[in-house]
Amino acid sequence: MCGRFNFLTHKKAIAERFGVKKFEMDLVPRYNIAPTQQVAVIIQDPEPRVVGMRWGLIPFWAKDPKIGNKMINARSETIDTKRVFSHSFKKKRCLIPATGFYEWQKTKDGKRPMHIRLQSKDPFAFAGIYSHWKAPTETIIMSCSILTTQPNDLLKPIHDRMPVILDVDQEDAWLDSANDDIDALKRMLDPFPSNLMEVYEVSTYVNNARNDGPQCTQPAKSNS
Repeated sequence: MCGRFNFLTHKKAIAERFGVKKFEMDLVPRYNIAPTQQVAVIIQDPEPRVVGMRWGLIPFWAKDPKIGNKMINARSETIDTKRVFSHSFKKKRCLIPATGFYEWQKTKDGKRPMHIRLQSKDPFAFAGIYSHWKAPTETIIMSCSILTTQPNDLLKPIHDRMPVILDVDQEDAWLDSANDDIDALKRMLDPFPSNLMEVYEVSTYVNNARNDGPQCTQPAKSNS
């Protein structure tokens, strides 16, 4: 799964990396993004734009928005058949920009928080889906989920799932709502290559979702 991630970049870098010109939310460095919080999401409508969404997808047909609390991730293997996600997968795909994410490795001494990022340290995009949900007050809530897949060799010792990180040349096709080639879309959801990623242990400071500062990403030995 993917339960925490970070976004340590700025508007100019995202504009250059993803070709975005329109921003509908302020972008500030976030070291410890947690479920139900607002996240920056790129959608194409019709040009790429950055909008804010609640992390935890609320399907349009839901009666209670709390269902979104359990929908932070969507399994890529069943994304086209599971009712809660299938409509969004076919028509409402998005990019969720990030610079790294966290997983907790189980050991005999407890869970060790690990930080995973690209070796280049460049921003990248999780494959995401989103939804519009209308509250009884007529307020529209936009929400999203991050797709997950089998772990690559780097992540296998840490967790049995990993978020889907798209190749740069896949991003436009993923965003295109007119793209209805389900087989081609699902082929994008393979594990990202291990040789392009790195992982290191960080302090348990990151365990608390209220902690959102540089200490979250510092190597554990630097926090002693």
